[in-house]
Amino acid sequence: MAQNFIWPGKLFYYPIGNTAAVSLIRDLDPDEDAALLLLGCGDPRNILFSVYSEAESVNRRLDFTCVDWDPAVLARNVLLFTLVIDQKPLDISFNIFYHPYFDKAALDLLVSQCSTLATSSANIKTWCESKYGDAIHMSTERTLLTKILTTFKNEFKSTGNIDAARAGSISCSAGPLKVQASTSKSLTEAFKGFWRTGTTFTDLSNISAATLLNPTFIYNRAGMGNGFHYGSDPLMGFHLAPAFGHLPNAKPSDVLEIVRAEFQSWCLAFQSHYSRRLCTVRIFFADALFACAALKMVSSTGTRQTGAPASQWKTDTILFEVEEYRQAPKSFDVVDTSNLDDHVGLVNILATAIPLLQSPGQAILYLESLLHIQDDAVNDFTARLFADLPVMSTLFGMCPIDFATGYSSRSNVHELLLFDAMERSVSAGELRSQFHQVTTWKRVDDGALPCQFQPHQLGTFLYDLYHSLFENDDTRTFHTKHRLNPNTAIAKGGIEHYTRESFVLFLKLVRDRHGYTPDAWISVMDHFFMVNFADHSMPMDTLNFHDLCASLYRHSVYTMDVYRTDVLRRVGVFKAWPSVPPIVRHFITVPRSKLQVFASWPSTPTIVCAMRGPRMHNMFASVHASYGIVTRKGTPAKPSLFFEEDPQGLQGSKPHVLSFVMPAMLLTGQFPGYDDPSSLSISFTVKNNPANVALFVDKLGSRMDIHSVSLMDTENVIVIPEHPPPSASLSSIMNMSKNGAIGGQGPVTVVLDPECELIENMSVRLTVTEKAIQPAYQARTITPTADQVSLSTLRVTLGEKSQDVSFPMPIAGAKYSLRIARKSFWIEIIVPPQEVVIKDGSRPDPFPIVANAKTPIPWSIHRLSRPPSYCRSQGKNVGRMDWTSPGRRLLEEGTEVEEHVNATRRSSQFQTEHIQIMIRAAGLYPQSTSSQRIFCLTDKATTMITRAGDQKRKETTGTYRRARMERKWDETKSERKAAVPLFTGYGRRSSSGSREEPTTPTTSCLA
Repeated sequence: MAQNFIWPGKLFYYPIGNTAAVSLIRDLDPDEDAALLLLGCGDPRNILFSVYSEAESVNRRLDFTCVDWDPAVLARNVLLFTLVIDQKPLDISFNIFYHPYFDKAALDLLVSQCSTLATSSANIKTWCESKYGDAIHMSTERTLLTKILTTFKNEFKSTGNIDAARAGSISCSAGPLKVQASTSKSLTEAFKGFWRTGTTFTDLSNISAATLLNPTFIYNRAGMGNGFHYGSDPLMGFHLAPAFGHLPNAKPSDVLEIVRAEFQSWCLAFQSHYSRRLCTVRIFFADALFACAALKMVSSTGTRQTGAPASQWKTDTILFEVEEYRQAPKSFDVVDTSNLDDHVGLVNILATAIPLLQSPGQAILYLESLLHIQDDAVNDFTARLFADLPVMSTLFGMCPIDFATGYSSRSNVHELLLFDAMERSVSAGELRSQFHQVTTWKRVDDGALPCQFQPHQLGTFLYDLYHSLFENDDTRTFHTKHRLNPNTAIAKGGIEHYTRESFVLFLKLVRDRHGYTPDAWISVMDHFFMVNFADHSMPMDTLNFHDLCASLYRHSVYTMDVYRTDVLRRVGVFKAWPSVPPIVRHFITVPRSKLQVFASWPSTPTIVCAMRGPRMHNMFASVHASYGIVTRKGTPAKPSLFFEEDPQGLQGSKPHVLSFVMPAMLLTGQFPGYDDPSSLSISFTVKNNPANVALFVDKLGSRMDIHSVSLMDTENVIVIPEHPPPSASLSSIMNMSKNGAIGGQGPVTVVLDPECELIENMSVRLTVTEKAIQPAYQARTITPTADQVSLSTLRVTLGEKSQDVSFPMPIAGAKYSLRIARKSFWIEIIVPPQEVVIKDGSRPDPFPIVANAKTPIPWSIHRLSRPPSYCRSQGKNVGRMDWTSPGRRLLEEGTEVEEHVNATRRSSQFQTEHIQIMIRAAGLYPQSTSSQRIFCLTDKATTMITRAGDQKRKETTGTYRRARMERKWDETKSERKAAVPLFTGYGRRSSSGSREEPTTPTTSCLA
């Protein structure tokens, strides 16, 4: 388990999304087919909007794999997709999907559609042969949603209740108009009306007709109940800016008209793609992290029997369908993780999702968070990584483009302004509001080879990361670190995301991605443990030592010497076994009555299993839970078990069963300090951390045990051998070198600073193997030079030959140095990583271009291929965009104005020109009486581009702008000679090898 076992408390149901829809294809090359993985997919708004965002001329295929752990969410998605495919009335489809209460017409359509789907999903064969089988695929037999679709059909009521809303805000869906939306009464009225009536209707006759409780809102993975989240609102998933950008006093009916029109546009676009066979949706029931593990296993080993559980509380494992996964994608161009960062942790998401991205090829990872753990929400992202961002990006092989370039093409000014306002309105020590942050991760260069660190530096860095991940486990360390505000730290630290197995999976990714040989990796891990044994700052960490060692062995990452013992004693539970394996799995049965301790507490504590003896105490956090009865099978020499799952789960009557892996050596008593097996006990316990102690120590005592049994209790404890999961190490097939025009290139060597925290420099060694230039190189008649040609690439020139050398991170190419060995025929290129903002305030190459297989594409700017969805303008408000004022003020108050005042660089002037364009286009310029929507950036050799319009606008606006831009261009000519251009990459190289000054492109800026 890469995630802690968190007791669920109250389970909430999220049938509809809580953020505005986004296009998942916004960074992709439009000329290539795309496979997309949606982890924690929720409702299908992002799929529908992505399809809608496609240009009509594009004919590529989109293949979506939708993963969610709630079968009700997946069933609702299938229901909506099939309603759209069948071309059912979209207004009724909207009511079925978004209204907890609906009328008889909606009920009849729901029952009819669910009956059809239940019949079609009797088994995989019947589904594939149905009319939906071509467009909607089921990844596993378990994904077939027959049971829940049948429940939707049968479990409707004429009356019923849903919980009242306690909180809600949909203003975030208005984007840059969030401030205007948050002060509008229309959204508040719509939200209250939804929770009062169970509909979005404003017409009284429609409201009075909607008296039937929609079963798709009350039946979910927890069974029939009322877990619908109190902050849900159907409007959240749509784009509400048009209602506040052009409508002076938008009413709820205006907002709802925009929402329904947008929904209709999305569905019609999906119908069109379906008819052209351009869209495939694959449904996959599983927990996100388990799904990643299973997909990685089937991709690397080809096995369908992954052994990975589908989700917590379920015992069936993920078994992929044979025919489906002969052609279904197992690696992806895009992985979207929703806001799983908030629920499972950023490092867990990166470690499990990155291995599923295509290599080579388009590889984009979208991360999203709504919560923040730091008081400064802007810097919160780096705190979630627990280490330096460039180092972690290098290890992961991907980089967040927003942090690499210092800007984002997706504006979050409205989030910053509202967060700042909320910060000022709350008292010190209180928890702050949500802060919506979206980051895009990409590879800097597909051509970069794996990285190699010095073993002692990487080992030290990894231990520092381990220390940061788990330092709050130690009570003394926690209170020392948070002595100024312990209560806030306790409130924020109640849910912990990481286990020792999380860290091991990260280590495995680092080892495989960078191609470490067994000997080199052993050196890294030896140094890791050397630092670990020398550090005494976390005394409680010793309780988790064997949890770490067992995970290292289980995932074939590293084997401690003590685990290499050839023979373990066959005593106690192992008495009849022919041999004792290094690790075993324990199953412990817990009576239902023991769980009453959680009944009166809405908390979600972290649960662990413990092994105790007179002298021993070990904790194990990778725990899997379920409800049912476990019975022994097999023989004493070859034990196995059978599990009968309780179909009612938490609402059932069968006992609670936990399983976990531990080293067998702890149960033999054969090593110094080890207790006799007969004196050992196995416990189901609440993790001892400050947050849990405050809640449970009075009820459970100092040990925090919920249930404890003797190891020798054969009725309640079963021990069976644990076999490591199949895996295929990438290091055995990793390409560690490549050849070029000059010679062979080795891996990138990364050197950290003396504290092993930051990257000091990166280097690559070229071996000169080209026979034509070897004599001249050895005779010193030619000398190598280098020039930066892209964000992360240096072009090394030696005589008439040149070769590109790629690095995994953006580089400061102007600061490169060379080490030359003429007799040994090698050249070493050394370069530091690029700072996002250099000392004079400028940003190097803010708009990098990368070469894809077919066409160059922007690396840091997403694509817009379609006009905005639904917009309506009224009255005198047309032409003025006062909502741009907050963004303009924030932009003017930032570094751009300081740069303009204190320097004469073209980049500063260029940014200032953009500010002026924004002001004039919005109609906010003091001297303007009306907005000016046509502008052109040009040079002397370019004819200005204009649109049809009145002659006065051409004369007063176009000529003025051209003259001013030409004047600016002439004034900054000397500075431009040494500057890297903003829009044209790094320029062209002339036949003589020198860089030509790039021509400023003609850019038409049309509002």
